[in-house]
Amino acid sequence: MALFYRRLLMISVMAWGVSLLMCKRAVRREKRHSEGILDEALDHTFPASDPTATQDFAIPANRL
Repeated sequence: MALFYRRLLMISVMAWGVSLLMCKRAVRREKRHSEGILDEALDHTFPASDPTATQDFAIPANRL
């Protein structure tokens, strides 16, 4: 009877380990997918995402 419970415990631990590895793999895949979508979106907005300075920040001559 003890052998049955030992095998049952070993099988359940192995199943838990496999499911944990599969979950981590799915998370990594989703993260790569999300980062790819974000990179692609940023590539399409390059001119708007890096605007040039339109103000003159020089100190006026009469303020010295």
